[in-house]
Amino acid sequence: MTVTMAETNMNPPKKSLGSGASKKNKKSWRKNTDIADIEEFLDEKRFDERVGGSFEDRPDSALFVVDKSKGEKKKKNSRKDPKPLKCFANLLGLPGAKDPIKKRNRTKLLDERVNPIVKDMQDRAIKAGKVKRKRREATKARIEAAKRKEETILERTTRRRTKFDFNLWGDEEKEDEDDWMATDTKVHTAKNSGKLVPRATKARASDTTGTLCPAVEIPHAGQSYNPSLGDHQDLLWKAAIVEMDKEKELSKIERGTTMMFPGSGYKQEETYIQEMSEGIKELEKEGEAVEEESEEEENDEEKEGVKCEKLIGRKRKRDRRGRKFEENKKRREMESKKEQQEVMRLKSIKKELKVDDEMTKDRQEKREEADKEKRKGAIQLSNYKFENQELEIKLSDELTGNLRNLKAEGSLLEDRFKSLQKRNVIETRVPQKIVKKAHKRKKFEKKSYKMGWEPKGYTPFTPKV
Repeated sequence: MTVTMAETNMNPPKKSLGSGASKKNKKSWRKNTDIADIEEFLDEKRFDERVGGSFEDRPDSALFVVDKSKGEKKKKNSRKDPKPLKCFANLLGLPGAKDPIKKRNRTKLLDERVNPIVKDMQDRAIKAGKVKRKRREATKARIEAAKRKEETILERTTRRRTKFDFNLWGDEEKEDEDDWMATDTKVHTAKNSGKLVPRATKARASDTTGTLCPAVEIPHAGQSYNPSLGDHQDLLWKAAIVEMDKEKELSKIERGTTMMFPGSGYKQEETYIQEMSEGIKELEKEGEAVEEESEEEENDEEKEGVKCEKLIGRKRKRDRRGRKFEENKKRREMESKKEQQEVMRLKSIKKELKVDDEMTKDRQEKREEADKEKRKGAIQLSNYKFENQELEIKLSDELTGNLRNLKAEGSLLEDRFKSLQKRNVIETRVPQKIVKKAHKRKKFEKKSYKMGWEPKGYTPFTPKV
């Protein structure tokens, strides 16, 4: 028995009272109309859909089953048998319900989307033997993909690798799985997926900064707690050279500052007044002589220019033009002769080219060596230049010969910090002093504290702010 909404409704709508009931608006229409029969019919239809269709429309074979068993025992439903998951029950759909949308949109294939006229022209061109490169590559790719799919059927069905044609523990590079794809397609895909690696970065290791400095440098043999005499003397000599270089730098600064000025016997004020009052007499005489000479030269040039203008006439201009023409003609002839002679000296040209190639090779080798030397040191990444760590040395008197009495030299933290700077991992840094400016306190006068008879500048009270 089906339960309808009309039976469950506590306040069912009143039946229409014929023509006397008002139905002028929606509210009165709903109030004075009985829809219980319609709701009952719809509920029955929904129930039939859930069950698998109405029993009236079903054939007898679907409703009745002929029992052909001869006293066989029925199999009990065991709980261990696998059952379909309930979470997928809605995906299967209702057994008797029809698809509400009869005509669904389907994504057309590539061949179906092509214009029939264009498709006919393409088919005729393929029959004639005219196939585009893009189409050839596409068909080739499809054949290879189908072949690969056929080869991996067993692996995909069993989810186990059946063919071991590589070394599991070796460092061999895996073959590219996209060999069948064109290079342009690979680049396009990598660029749009953000996985494109430029050619320059492929050769370079990702974990290096381009330096040839080792992470941990091997210390000098003379820095041992019990070094040999030669190694210790060599280390002392290196430390002495470093100190000498420092002294040279200091002396250079001294020469450019203090030593440029005269000693204490120099009377600066007297000589300054004397020089500024006198002036330089020699320069004044030279200046006057230079001015007189320049005036004379200008007058001579003006006179010569006037004479030249008078002398040069039409004939001279014509002769000059003819001479220029002949000079250009001779120059062109000489150039053509040189070009003809160049053909005859092929051997010497080859020798010159060979010498040039050797010179370029030498230059390239020198440049590579200079680049290697440069990469052994630190690059200037900031405003400060890199300075090597001071040599950790022990004088001859301080050598103990055993680790028990040895005093530590240097700092391990500083050593690692300098190593990072030398390998260009961090920039060269210098400790900065933070200077706090002491701001002056503001003072002001309040008019309420003044009486009017105080002298100017007198402040009876200056509060601090």
